Amino acid sequence: MKKKFSHRRSAFLTPRIFSGGSVVLTVVLLFALFRLVAPETFLTVTAPFFSTGSFVYEKVSSSFVVVAEKKDLYDKNQVLLKQNEALLNRNRALTARVSSLTALVGTTTPSVRGVVANVLGRPAQSPYDTLIIDAGSVSGSATGDVVIARGGVPIGTIGKLSPSTARVILFSSVGRKISAWAGVARNPITLQGTGGGTFTADIPHQVAISVGDKIFIPGSPSSAIGRVVGIGAPIGSAMETLRIRPFVNIFSLTVVEVIHRTMS
Repeated sequence: MKKKFSHRRSAFLTPRIFSGGSVVLTVVLLFALFRLVAPETFLTVTAPFFSTGSFVYEKVSSSFVVVAEKKDLYDKNQVLLKQNEALLNRNRALTARVSSLTALVGTTTPSVRGVVANVLGRPAQSPYDTLIIDAGSVSGSATGDVVIARGGVPIGTIGKLSPSTARVILFSSVGRKISAWAGVARNPITLQGTGGGTFTADIPHQVAISVGDKIFIPGSPSSAIGRVVGIGAPIGSAMETLRIRPFVNIFSLTVVEVIHRTMS
């Protein structure tokens, strides 16, 4: 029985492929032969092609370098922007701090009579009508030293101490009494703390004190701590009660000054 041979040619063995392969092989052989026989001429002829290839390579490489550099610059710029924002916030905090200190001690160094202290705790962060400050015994503070707020307004005295902190007992503490006087006539009165930074004082009817009169306490120099905002008296009483509002808001204090008794 005779075998039947297929006349179907392989798709991979077409004359077109053989023809194309022959052409490529011929070109490669001629190219190699040309380089061996006339190397100088070969270099002269192919130099423009190599130069073009180098030029293209350099341009492509430069493009990648530029992109990488732009990305690096962008990242650095973002870091600098964040640092700048942090510095701006710090500068705002320092500006506010300078404003507070300027209001407290003035614009010249000689006006500072004691030690400037930061307020660490205030009502209602601390017990009512007390402050916690960062000027303790190490800073020279002692029990009884007077504490003043902005404008030189006395607000209390140093109580308990630790090496790094001190408790300030405000004049407005409930039940605390201090000697004072009112108005230009300097009528003597006794202030009694009523808490929250406020005071009252009982005076006889015949004492000439009016709403708006300033209240002073002894010191060096004497300083106004508040103003009379109201006067009332129970029917049939021989005494009147002054309601006194302080000049200082104890709930917003950030810095104070401690006047040592040896500096007074």
